[in-house]
Amino acid sequence: MENIFKKWMENPISKIVLATNLVFALLFIVSIPSFVREYITQDAVSIGGKKYDLSDVKETSPIAYSKFQSEYKALIKNTLGEFAQDKLFELIAKDKNIKPSEVLTQGFTPREPSEEDIMNVYVSNKDQLGGKSLNETKDKIIGFLKNQQEQEHSRNVYRDIVTKYPVEFLIKEAEAVRVTVEEKNNPSIGPKDAKITIVEFSDFECPFCKRSQDVNQKLREKYKGQIRWVFRDFPLPFHQDAMYAHMAANCTISEGKYWDVFNILFENSGNLAKANVDALIVKAGMPKDKYQACMKNASNLKAEIDADIQDGQKVGVSGTPAFFINGIFISGALPFENFDEIIQKELKQ
Repeated sequence: MENIFKKWMENPISKIVLATNLVFALLFIVSIPSFVREYITQDAVSIGGKKYDLSDVKETSPIAYSKFQSEYKALIKNTLGEFAQDKLFELIAKDKNIKPSEVLTQGFTPREPSEEDIMNVYVSNKDQLGGKSLNETKDKIIGFLKNQQEQEHSRNVYRDIVTKYPVEFLIKEAEAVRVTVEEKNNPSIGPKDAKITIVEFSDFECPFCKRSQDVNQKLREKYKGQIRWVFRDFPLPFHQDAMYAHMAANCTISEGKYWDVFNILFENSGNLAKANVDALIVKAGMPKDKYQACMKNASNLKAEIDADIQDGQKVGVSGTPAFFINGIFISGALPFENFDEIIQKELKQ
């Protein structure tokens, strides 16, 4: 409630924009993810008189081609989504003899928020109100609450619309682009003969990497015994504490403490100063003397991490987190469903 109210206070959204955003969100929920690539060889570039097309990109830079597929699929989906929205509103407007712009709001009359509702919003967002009193902000709070009522009404109306006129995106499925990603004896979870191998390039200091760990854990739980998860170091150069944290974590592998340290470092990713990392390593159960002895071999530790970075860059990794599901590239802290869809398909092969 706090973040929603703050954003609404900073930039109140018009009814039309609200309705449009709502429609797109619901359209995508009921859609089938897929991809059209009918004429990719028609688009080309000529270099020194020699013509190159997207098939050449696919052969020489599979990750760049994979990104192209994802972005193109999203563009096609957005374009068809806009068209579908307009058509749905036209159909309903014709049935009800109203304007398309009235479809989501027809029959809506906001009720006056209760004093209790108003007070709850005020108390929850007091820090964002710049010290203003309830009386000074009451009108804006009422507007916010009525706006929420309208959004809820629009959601209900749209659910009825897609029940009457189902929306399904019929877009050709993309060909999976795979690259070979070596494991090189890096820490892993899961059986070596698992049908699915996921190689993760990540950074203990990266907030997006930390965010992705919840999804990663859910995937390992759902597909326990079917997934082998490999972690490779990719500390980013602008994260000044990341390299030391990765070196420290690698010192715990021989003692079987790596995954305990892995979890505790991500839990503390906003505070990875050397002293704190040292304390966290010992707290995780790593013998202090063995840890200190290992960290004296800083050059060897760094060389191994640099090798991970170089291997990642060779297969197109430029940021974190980056994942390869049986060689299929996924970039960023994406929702569970993005990974789950690929894994399901891989298990069926």
